[in-house]
Parts: sequence; C-alpha cells; structure tokens
Amino acid sequence: MKSKNQAPILEAVDLTKHFHVGSFFSRRIVKAVQDASFRLYPGHVTALVGESGSGKSTVIRMLARLYEPTSGRIIFKGQDTTEIRSRSQMLQYRSEVQMIFQDPFSSLNPVHNITHHLRRPLAIHGKLGSRAESKDRIHALLKRVALTPVEEFAAKYPHQLSGGQRQRVAIARALAVEPEVMLADEPVSMLDVSIRLGILNLMAQLRDEQRIAFLYVTHDIASARYFADETMVMYAGHIVEGAESEQLIRDPKHPYTQMLLASVPDPARGLRTQEIEIRGEIPDLTKLGPGCPFAPRCNRAMDVCNTAMPGRTELPGDRWVRCYLYEGYGAAKPAGEPVVAAPQGTP
Repeated sequence: MKSKNQAPILEAVDLTKHFHVGSFFSRRIVKAVQDASFRLYPGHVTALVGESGSGKSTVIRMLARLYEPTSGRIIFKGQDTTEIRSRSQMLQYRSEVQMIFQDPFSSLNPVHNITHHLRRPLAIHGKLGSRAESKDRIHALLKRVALTPVEEFAAKYPHQLSGGQRQRVAIARALAVEPEVMLADEPVSMLDVSIRLGILNLMAQLRDEQRIAFLYVTHDIASARYFADETMVMYAGHIVEGAESEQLIRDPKHPYTQMLLASVPDPARGLRTQEIEIRGEIPDLTKLGPGCPFAPRCNRAMDVCNTAMPGRTELPGDRWVRCYLYEGYGAAKPAGEPVVAAPQGTP
C-alpha cells in the first residue's frame, strides 16, 4: 500500500496527446488525452477506468513510450524521461517499465514456442547468460506464473494454450527483465469470466511480493474495486476523479462517476449507488469545446461548465475531483439533487 512519505516511482505531469486525422485539406485534431497527472507507487495498484474511447489506452501507451506525448512530462525515479532519445536509455527505461497488452494471442508470435518468447526479452536487454542459465531462468518464470510442468509449457506454441495461459506467458515475458512498473492494458477483458480472477490474483501477488507498481486500465469498475488500491476515472480525455477504490465506489463525487456506477447491473453487491438517468454518449474528440466534456450529459450542468474545464479540487480523505459542484457552485447539495436543470435540447 502507498505510504504518505513514500516517493512515487513513476509520475505523469500534464500529459497531453493529440492525433491529426483526415486529409491535408480537412485536417482535424483528436484530443485523446488532456493534462493527465497522477503518480504510481511501489507495491500499489492504481486503476484507470472509463468508457471505451475515453483515452485510457493512449495514456498507458505514452507511459510505455509507444506514443510520444504532445506535451507534458513522464518522471521515472525522479528523472524526466520524455527527452530520452538514445537506444540504450530507452532500453533501460523499457526494462523497468513493462506493458501487458489486452489480447494475449495477438501479443505472442504464433510461429515461435514459449521458450522463444521468454528468451527474446532476456537477449534484447542483455540478461540472457549461458544456455543453462537462460533455461533455468525461463523455467523459473513459468513457475512464477503457475504454468507447470515447466518443461511442457516451455515447448508449447501460443495456439496450444488457453487464453488465460497465454496471458500468464505475457506476464512472464514482462517479468523476465525484472521491471518495477507494470502497465496493464485491460489484461483480463479478452478472457473468460471464470479465469479472470486467477490473472488478477497473480498480479496482486506480484504487487505484494515484488513491490511492483501497477497501472491497471479497465472499463470494468468491479475488477478495479477488487484489484486496485486507488481508482481514477477518465472521460473524453480528462481524468475527472481519483480516490481510494472502495471510497470511490461507495461515495462517487463526479456526476460521470455516479452515472458509470449506476450502469453496473449488480445492486445487490453495492456497486450501484443510486438511480441516475443515463443519457447521451461520449463526445466526438475532434469537436470538444472549452468546457467540461461531460456537461452535455450532466443533469447538474451550470453555465460555467460550458465555458472552462474545472480545475482539480482536493477533498477530505485523500481524494480529488474536477467538477464545479465542489468549487463553491452548490458543493453542499446532495449527490442526487440537480443544481440546475439541463439545458433544453440536451440529449
């Protein structure tokens, strides 16, 4: 768990990513991520949740240095890594910050066996050793992710494994170079419900035993509640709320978080906090205005919501939110009570 005086191992500072789409004559800008700031701590899981298209995967790919940020900084162990250009420096960073992809089958080469997949990162990062040493290391990795008997799994090919087993291989591959940060991009969404828990428990073990910092990206708020110590909520490129996971589930502050939880069809387990009208859909990221992107869907929107994006407001209990309801514009109102009616014509 995160300690109050513990230093972050990885920090995003005002990360922004814009994509240019369309032809030369009709160039548009997709504002995929806007001013994302957060910290990851050793032995701590931070979840990033939101609807599809909210920008979650773009954030994680910037941290993995697969995308270059349009602006902002990535601080790793106190050093600004956004200016890294040399291959050796990038290899060093990627050996310490590893990524687990969503689809375990497409992330593995079907023409090579599992031994090849685990040997390759060791070779790339100069940690292969002798043939006997590499064999022992590969077997230890397979044992670490509970793929036994190790000799049998080492000789198999990806198509001979189940989805859960392939994802365990992907995790073992990431572990091969002894990372300190794991970026997990919806690692269980492609798996059967019956085996998701095993993968989450494996990652929780790595968090506890090896003090690995996790950023867990998911659209499944229930799995975030189970696995993550802290949860952040993302909408239309903006991170709008952050809190300890159980606290956020029990007492969501941002109207979008309240709507997100209201859409979870399991009130008996306490995931549905109140009846909230669910309307509209995530906006076109090429047509975002200057205000809060959730304003057109919010039944508590005010005029100010359409003019400027609210800043970050710190709340009691080590949590925060970006919403004018908590900046003196009706902050004392109960969570289910509208401050003003939604504008006419709002979807």
